Amino acid sequence: MGNTKPFTQESPTRFITFANRKGGCGKTTTVINIAHAMALAGHRVLIVDMDPQAHASLSLGFSPETDRMNVAHVLAKEITMDKAVLNTHLGNIDLIPASRDLTQYEIHHSVKEGQETNLTDTITTARERYDVVIIDPPPTVSLLMISSLVAATEVYIPLQMNFLAMEGLAEMMRLIYLVNATWNPDLRLQGIVPTFFNKNTRLSKGICREIIHNFGKEKMAPAVRTNIKLAEAPGYKQTIFEFDPKSIGADDYRKLARFILNSHESFENHG
Repeated sequence: MGNTKPFTQESPTRFITFANRKGGCGKTTTVINIAHAMALAGHRVLIVDMDPQAHASLSLGFSPETDRMNVAHVLAKEITMDKAVLNTHLGNIDLIPASRDLTQYEIHHSVKEGQETNLTDTITTARERYDVVIIDPPPTVSLLMISSLVAATEVYIPLQMNFLAMEGLAEMMRLIYLVNATWNPDLRLQGIVPTFFNKNTRLSKGICREIIHNFGKEKMAPAVRTNIKLAEAPGYKQTIFEFDPKSIGADDYRKLARFILNSHESFENHG
């Protein structure tokens, strides 16, 4: 991770959500690989899989079994967070897995008041064990997405390089403003991550110019280029750093992790 500044004993746990209401933007790929990049830099990381599709859990080798304690049981306050935590093969990374139980949880709880803070209430103990908590919500405007934003202090938006994605970005910003105003005044947009990026196309360049124009250069995170290795790695239950650490995908996620880790000081001073 190069010259990344390490967290100190006094550094608070960071709660980060990678979110986009449009699927296919590389959100879960980003969650898994950023988590591993941070773990390789010596940080203790917890991934919270909030997506009923359970892609983060599957990518780490855990099938979405309904009889296993998972995040749905945590949200329903049937168990404490530590009862659902699984150790992964990646050393410094633990996982609270998802399952299809999340769909039923959302159906039964979305009509109840005050459910948006359930995740926040149950993962506060993570401050004692982890440097970073990374939340992977579903690509829908839903109770699960809102809960993931309410529990975070930082949000990064992976954005696929097409102009239809810009409309999804606008909707995400409206949702972030709503969460900020209603439940979580500490939530901040920390970066927009161009994914499936091709520097040789006018489309990618044009979208990046739009992001800089509307959000400022400081919100433009390092891009993740189109790379077949990133698509192949989850099939082997591996991150890009295991599957092909010399690939451009691994290089891009190292740079993105460095950007996120180095944003810590700025966030503490201005968040």
